[in-house]
Amino acid sequence: MICGYSITLFHLKLKIANDLLKSKLHRNIIGERRKMNQQPSDRFDEPQHRWDPFLKEWIIFSPKRNIRPFQGKKFESEPKKTWNCPFCPDAPEGAGNWVVKQLPNRFAALDENALPFMPQTVGNIYKKASNYGKCEVILYSQDHYASFGTLSHDNIVALIELWQERFRELGKLPEMKYPFIMENRGKEIGNSMTHPHGQIYSFPYLPPKIKKKWQSFKEYHASNQKCLMCEVIKAELQDQSRIIEQNDDFIAEIPFYAHWAFEVHIIAKKHFSSINEMNLKQVNNLAYIMKSVVNRYDALIGSGRLMPYVMAMFNAPVNLEGKDLWHFHIEFYTPFRGIDKWKFLAGVELGTNNFISDALPEKNAQILRDILK
Repeated sequence: MICGYSITLFHLKLKIANDLLKSKLHRNIIGERRKMNQQPSDRFDEPQHRWDPFLKEWIIFSPKRNIRPFQGKKFESEPKKTWNCPFCPDAPEGAGNWVVKQLPNRFAALDENALPFMPQTVGNIYKKASNYGKCEVILYSQDHYASFGTLSHDNIVALIELWQERFRELGKLPEMKYPFIMENRGKEIGNSMTHPHGQIYSFPYLPPKIKKKWQSFKEYHASNQKCLMCEVIKAELQDQSRIIEQNDDFIAEIPFYAHWAFEVHIIAKKHFSSINEMNLKQVNNLAYIMKSVVNRYDALIGSGRLMPYVMAMFNAPVNLEGKDLWHFHIEFYTPFRGIDKWKFLAGVELGTNNFISDALPEKNAQILRDILK
């Protein structure tokens, strides 16, 4: 199904993906669809993007997310259901024999069936566009009470391989520019479901932080003919004070410029751009170090609790030139800054986007280094 039209492909050797999407037929289909739907509806509940003319960035409006389920609460549309968690094996979405699983997000902020992302002027100064994109849920385990830190090594390897597959497939969609792999864990982060899972948001443009990072990679390379992240790795391996753990392929560190007190970055030692470029050895070493970081977090908060965090994976943009300049890395953020102390974004951070941190990275890196000894 492409843009509302069913196309039957009867020859297996046809080059389906790119050739079809770039074809005259595809352009005609898009044109017909635009005639039927000239722009996103003006109804107050219509999902859409709106442009901030001051910060020059898109805001996603998705009113239907207000009705997404919270753990233990029933879907209004499914009053007779007998399960508490839609991701567990006794529920339709969690059914089957699987170790890790990809699902469409039923309460997605972005919609692959929406109109193409074509910004349109509203009045004299505003712009808006459809909420085109794609959102997926990645289930980490059938076990509702598992967490990333309790998953077996083989389970995490299977998860990374699923991330690789999804990044590769989403990157084939020509209108996508950034498939973003992430995990939100803990009610403090706003996670509505406790079953271990992550998400992938695929954007038809570069989100603000991605655009800034990519610009930094390009500018540094243009001035120095070197990779900025490779230079960071070199500096960290020389200094050692901020490194928490390392293996042959990755380091885990609290960066020199950490925004959050216990922010941890996992960085590839050897330059590559995206998760789908990793070999099996790198996959295994990434699995080891990611699990170690999460276990250190959980040991830090203590008392059998799970540390709330956000995991953000930074792969190169897709369908754009210059992606080889990008250097693969992962960032973990937690609002935890001490026992019963939490970091909340307040006046300075929200008003100026200037972070204030209570502790230098070197001190907190030592705490995380020693926590599992």
